Amino acid sequence: MRDSPSAQHIRGRLATLAEFPVLESDRIRLRGLREDDIAGLYRLFSDPRVMRYWSRGPMTEHAEAVDYAKTILDGFTQRTVLNWIVADPATDALIGTCTLYEINPTHARAGLGYALLPDCWGQGLAGEAATLAISYGVLELGLHRIEADTEPNNLRSNAVLDKLGFRREGLLRQRFHHPDGIQDSLVFGLLKAEWLAYLNTRGYRFGAD
Repeated sequence: MRDSPSAQHIRGRLATLAEFPVLESDRIRLRGLREDDIAGLYRLFSDPRVMRYWSRGPMTEHAEAVDYAKTILDGFTQRTVLNWIVADPATDALIGTCTLYEINPTHARAGLGYALLPDCWGQGLAGEAATLAISYGVLELGLHRIEADTEPNNLRSNAVLDKLGFRREGLLRQRFHHPDGIQDSLVFGLLKAEWLAYLNTRGYRFGAD
C-alpha cells in the first residue's frame, strides 16, 4: 500500500533525525539518553511509588536499567519510539522520562507516556514535559492523534491528561497483570485540532506544518 502524504511526511521527518531532539521549557529539558543516566533510570523505575500503576513491577536489579537504556536506543534507531530523558535544566540531571511510543506514520498516531521521580511530583512538571512531547509530535512530526492509557486509580496521571485536553475514550478491563493485582486500563485520546485549540487558549501562536 502506498503511503499517504502525511505518512510520507512523518517518515521523512523521523528519517532526518540525527539524534534525539532537545526540547526545553523554563523548568525542564527533554534530551537524549546518556550513559550516566542509567543510575537515574534505576532510581526512577525501582521506586514502588513510581511503578504502582505501571504494567510491571519495580526494577530490582541494576541490569534491568541497562536493558531499558538499550530499548531507548533501539527504539530511536528504529524510529518507533522517542524516549526522552526529562532533566533539570540547571544541572541536566535526570528527573524522569517522557515518551512518544508506537509511532505509526501510516495512521499518524503515537502513544504518550511519562514518569517523574516522586520528589518532582505536584509541581506541574509532568504536564510540562508532556506539552513539549505532544507539541513536537503534532507540530514537528505531523501526528494527527496522540493516545495514552492509565490505571483508573492513577488520579495524578489522569488529572495531567484531563488538563491537557485528552478525552476519556473507554475502559479496557483487566488488561495488565501487575504484582499488586490485575489492572484495568483507562484509554485517552487527543486529536491534532484539539491540541492546536489547547495551545491557542494558552497564547501559543505557532501552527502545524
